[in-house]
Amino acid sequence: MLPRAVLLALTLALTGPLLAATGPATAASPAAQAPTPSASPAPTAAAESVKWYRVRPSYDGENEYLYEIAERFLGDGDRLDEIFELNRGRLQADGNRLTVPDEIESGWVLRMPADAEGPGLETGPLPAVAPSAPAASAPALRATTTPQKSGVSPILLIAGLLLVVAGAVLAVLLARRRRTAPPAAGVVVPRQRTGEETPAFDAAASWTIDRALRVLATSAVAAGRPVPPVLRVSVGESWIGLRLAEADAAPCEPWEAREDGTLWVAALRALQALPADQQLAALCPRLVTLGVQDGTRELLDLGRVAGPVSLRGDAPATRALLGAWATELTGSPWSSGVRVVAGGLLPEVRDAGPVLSVPALDDAVTQATGETAPDDGWLSVLLLGAVPAGRDADRVRELVAREGRPWAVVVLGRARTEAVQLTLHPDGRLDTGSLGVTVRTARAAAEPKPV
Repeated sequence: MLPRAVLLALTLALTGPLLAATGPATAASPAAQAPTPSASPAPTAAAESVKWYRVRPSYDGENEYLYEIAERFLGDGDRLDEIFELNRGRLQADGNRLTVPDEIESGWVLRMPADAEGPGLETGPLPAVAPSAPAASAPALRATTTPQKSGVSPILLIAGLLLVVAGAVLAVLLARRRRTAPPAAGVVVPRQRTGEETPAFDAAASWTIDRALRVLATSAVAAGRPVPPVLRVSVGESWIGLRLAEADAAPCEPWEAREDGTLWVAALRALQALPADQQLAALCPRLVTLGVQDGTRELLDLGRVAGPVSLRGDAPATRALLGAWATELTGSPWSSGVRVVAGGLLPEVRDAGPVLSVPALDDAVTQATGETAPDDGWLSVLLLGAVPAGRDADRVRELVAREGRPWAVVVLGRARTEAVQLTLHPDGRLDTGSLGVTVRTARAAAEPKPV
């Protein structure tokens, strides 16, 4: 089937000349009176001198967000709610308003608490925001009934048609090439704010990912060097990228180091020709799929996160995502030796095989912290359907602090000592906060199976 772009081009090419030859001509009427520009907004009552901050496109190479701003200027990221309440619903220069604490945009002006301190703060009245003027209406067109002959010859029509078709085919080929080629400066493409069709997680790609990681581990062992600590994995149609927890500017062949050694990229075709020792331990046994961005599958190794992962958002969607992760953590080709303990997540997380799912949150924490041999060879993940409190919160912090990080923890809600905060929006968009990538996640991942 031809792509929509080609069909549209063909339709325009065929119908355009016909309309020009047989359709009635149109003549423009006198231009409509231009709309009166909107008056400047009345001065606000809050003209007093306050502290405010203009959100930057990035800070220290990361996207800015309220937790980081509160931590920088107030000394405590948990004070982000104070900033949110000071700015909730206030009109910004781009016409939008702050309605969700996890969504701020570059250029927005944020009023800050009186005790905020730090470089970048401004003091004075908040900058005035003028509403956007309505676009001028186009001159009205009034059709006449005077038919006119077309002066276009059949030869020119055919030549024009061939040029349009050739251009459309070339555009499709270039678009396909852009989708399959690895990016030149990194695997994380710019954030997307508009919707795109969310593809289901590709279970077959899991086996490609596993083999690529085993090739890397095999090459490292053969070279007598440490295996690099992989935090995130990005996979395109023909390439794979590894975001490292610690920079390493001297990768194994055929990997290429980028961004000062924090990113390794390789073509999948080059990895296929190299050996993969299946007896070696999996490089990222607690790898889970975050979602898909521009055809790139993004994954996170929960075992490399130094603290609890906080997942916030629509309750049914976040619970479904944890259910998908439980399946991936125990059914992927890289997940041998991983067990999952879940609390308060029935029926999304079922009690089966290496998954222990209990109704109560405290029971799950007891099951996890009651391990007498944390170095018994298992790598474990604790999934909690709510934020633990009191003694349970202390025990969870002890879990993630154990030597060797045998436990990874994911909590629904905002954990006080979270290391990574993820926000799942109702449209399926997952904002990963400090990880610096926004993806679109399917509501449920397909169960991995051999191909």
